[in-house]
Amino acid sequence: MPRPGQIVGERFRVLRALGQGGMGAVYEAEQLGLGRRVALKVMHPHIARAPGFSERFQREAQVLARLRHPGSVEVYDYGLDTGFLFLAMELVSGETVDSLLMREGALPVPRAVGLAVQVLEVLEAAHALGIIHRDLKPANLFLEPHPGGERVKVLDFGLAALGGELNVRLTQEGMAVGTPGFMSPEQMRGLPLDGRSDLYSLGCVLYELLTGVPPFPVMASAEMAAAHLYKPVPSFREARPDLSLPERLEAVVMRTLEKLPEARPADATALRQELLAVLADPVVAAPKKRGEGKKTERGAGLVRHEVPVPRPVAGGAPVAVLVSKNQEGAGNTLVMSLGACGFRARVPSAEEPLGEFSALLVIADGPGSLAQARALAARPDSPPVLLCGPADDWDLVTGALEGGLFDFVPLPLDPIDLTRKVSRAQKLKR
Repeated sequence: MPRPGQIVGERFRVLRALGQGGMGAVYEAEQLGLGRRVALKVMHPHIARAPGFSERFQREAQVLARLRHPGSVEVYDYGLDTGFLFLAMELVSGETVDSLLMREGALPVPRAVGLAVQVLEVLEAAHALGIIHRDLKPANLFLEPHPGGERVKVLDFGLAALGGELNVRLTQEGMAVGTPGFMSPEQMRGLPLDGRSDLYSLGCVLYELLTGVPPFPVMASAEMAAAHLYKPVPSFREARPDLSLPERLEAVVMRTLEKLPEARPADATALRQELLAVLADPVVAAPKKRGEGKKTERGAGLVRHEVPVPRPVAGGAPVAVLVSKNQEGAGNTLVMSLGACGFRARVPSAEEPLGEFSALLVIADGPGSLAQARALAARPDSPPVLLCGPADDWDLVTGALEGGLFDFVPLPLDPIDLTRKVSRAQKLKR
């Protein structure tokens, strides 16, 4: 993948990494000549090498460039450079809905529904062009300051929309395109998708906006897939007995979360109209007093679902970092990174029992690392095991998620991603 200072496509200078996902990595870059800052999304090489994908990428990028909506990110350019497929897009400022949820938990009904309505307006425009997002989640919804109030920008259309038959084939080959906690059942199965798949994903987002918790608690990817495929979504009362949410609104959200696409609202327009009708209800529109509800939301009394706040467990057991002899430097770096994120961490001695740790991080070092991590995860006394390794090693990523490990932590480290995953592992250990 590109490095800071590298020129991509002869016209974009990479400045810094912004983040990465299952399909590619995003960088802040400068468009040479214009001096414009852009978000440059570069596809992971294993995706870019898929037969026929380069041609489809170019066709779909041209379609995406026609998606002009205030709530979508404008596409400036695309191309292929020394094996890199890239897309240059509008660079936005603000915060993600994911960050908002971490800070505030459940939102008042009018605000939560209002955000969903804004997303649906973007989906209407996208679906009209045949573009399916395929990765709607709080981290891909950006809140941008606006004179008329906050405005939602839907991110990651650039690569998530490049699906169709490609999405089916990648899924069949074990390369799931999307985020398990927000994928529709038909997407889990690798079936052809239409706009109702995006409605399911948005239903997951709206559920979390209203309750502060996702439809299913954080779990291993395979278990999460099984939950979305087969388990009924808990009612609002089951998820948050301390909150009083309108039954009429719950009925709409639950219809978006039906397992069969034909049982959901017909399209984004239909769902938007249903939500606007709910908002027009004076009882629903009345703002909720937050005080006690917020205290309960963050308190220890809520045990049905964990609140997705990426914080270390206060006073919890330390995190263990396992390294080979030639990875001692990387191990020390990881220990320091964990410390900077608020965790107690150390490299354990051979005599220390694993049960005394709240989570176990294994740094990948060669082909035996995955087998070692799986063996550790299979031990009855083992805490949740996370494997750390290069994000572009897809065999390592998929092997970790399919091999009984709790999660995969990509290198180079992203402090927010590291904190979120390790804190969730700690809560599972508790």
